[in-house]
Amino acid sequence: MSYVALYRAYRPKSFDEVAGQKVIIKTLKNALLHSKIAHAYLFSGPRGTGKTSVAKIFAKAVNCLNQPNENPCNTCDVCIGIDKGDIPDVIEIDAASNNGVDEIRELRDRVKYMPSVGRYKVYIVDEVHMLSTAAFNALLKTLEEPPKHVIFILATTEVHKIPATILSRCQRFDFKNIETDEIIGKLNEIIKAEGISIDQDAIMAIAQNAEGGLRDAISLLDQTVSFSGKTISADDVHQVFGSVSKSALKEILLSISNKETSKAMMKLKALLSDGKDISRIVSDLILALRDILIEKTTDVEKPFYEELSSVLSLDKIYVYLDILNALQQDIKWTHQKRAYVELAIVKMIEHKSIQMADNKAAIDDLRATIQSLEKKLTQAPARAVSPQTTKPLVTIKDVQNILNDSDKEKKSLLLLGWPHLETYPKEHLKMTAYMLFQGELEAVSSNQMLLVYDSLEQCRHIMEPEVKKQVLEILNAKTEFVSDYVAILRTDWLVIKETYVTLWKKGQKKPILPPYDLKLYEKEISKEEDPEIVALAKSFFGDKTTIKET
Repeated sequence: MSYVALYRAYRPKSFDEVAGQKVIIKTLKNALLHSKIAHAYLFSGPRGTGKTSVAKIFAKAVNCLNQPNENPCNTCDVCIGIDKGDIPDVIEIDAASNNGVDEIRELRDRVKYMPSVGRYKVYIVDEVHMLSTAAFNALLKTLEEPPKHVIFILATTEVHKIPATILSRCQRFDFKNIETDEIIGKLNEIIKAEGISIDQDAIMAIAQNAEGGLRDAISLLDQTVSFSGKTISADDVHQVFGSVSKSALKEILLSISNKETSKAMMKLKALLSDGKDISRIVSDLILALRDILIEKTTDVEKPFYEELSSVLSLDKIYVYLDILNALQQDIKWTHQKRAYVELAIVKMIEHKSIQMADNKAAIDDLRATIQSLEKKLTQAPARAVSPQTTKPLVTIKDVQNILNDSDKEKKSLLLLGWPHLETYPKEHLKMTAYMLFQGELEAVSSNQMLLVYDSLEQCRHIMEPEVKKQVLEILNAKTEFVSDYVAILRTDWLVIKETYVTLWKKGQKKPILPPYDLKLYEKEISKEEDPEIVALAKSFFGDKTTIKET
């Protein structure tokens, strides 16, 4: 027996097997149950959405010997005969090749004859929009008042080409694109029946590439089976269909987001070497950005682009989409498609609109951080400030001076030795070295450095004169790197950093930071034990630590 394509082998034989189109199916079922059969129907909609299949099922149902029923029984002689094509009462006409007035006149003459077996003669006219104007005119009167034993079902993908006089004489049903979940459900039925081993990602790729057409999805599955056998991966689907995998799209967009131009270009080159079409690459990038927008604005159960969703602002995504949409139009009219795509990638990295989006995102993050800190401050219990806490240990100007006199080379040298602080060899400096190791070195100037800690007590302790003397001894053991340093709280550093970057991007080469309370003051040691100091001491010296007055 010759091979039968999957979309033909699994064509639905009853209304219950049709994927999607629930409103249309319910209407036709009710018409059968209540014997309200119209003389002419118009099925319109995208390709592969079930127009011809539903027409054949309806033609079978109206002639079924077990009516009234909402489905054809598929067991009587008429149903079996129509499925086999042995009964001439169901006539399929291809209007693309029979679009002349003579063919329609011949049809008009034949409709007078009674059906041979069933109750109705059903004419299914596919791609009816291809009929000429004269042919439509010849059909008009017959379509309006056909014999009682005749039903016309007209199918088209371009309903706007159908004359209004024809439309007004038909019951019109608009078929919609089938939802991805329903396509996946139908594909799973076929996969199970055929014994195919396939990844879920591959099924999703097939359903998405079908773009709402179930026939396209089944044909793509059939083609992929021919390519890779009955074990199919997502890469196989992308190779057959010429689409770009989500992981490749993710890599390109991450490279663009991170301003890694050469990396993005190399990924584009790899895709082109694999035979991917440039227009398809651009189209898939647009679809990927659409998915990222959906992930950012809705609760997606299993987000694929979660990493990109967290780093790309909405404004930046909109700029990317504008650039790619313009590119999609431009490459239609040029032979230099690759050059246009490469220029678009550079534009997505360097264009001033991208810089504006980055600045806006930075400002939004800064505002969110400040609001969060303000909220924490308002919720925190008020603490009395001792009269002695008037002289600050660190000021915002100290931090500003270090940042404006930044020495990246010196910072890199210090960071090279930073891991060794954890196991510093000299016994009398071991504890101080470990405290230094717990901090993060954020900036170094010509003679100072900026440390960041998680608690204020750690900041105060590392800046005590005796401790500072030991820290400088450790750092300057071989070469004099710094003569002083300051330490601040991590949450304060995040706010200061965002503010500094924003001012720098606005054109201030040596930004002047606004006033900011770093909450680090000199104060007299209380005779009562400070719980934070006790906790800090125990973290360094163990739980058996006791505090004694001197």
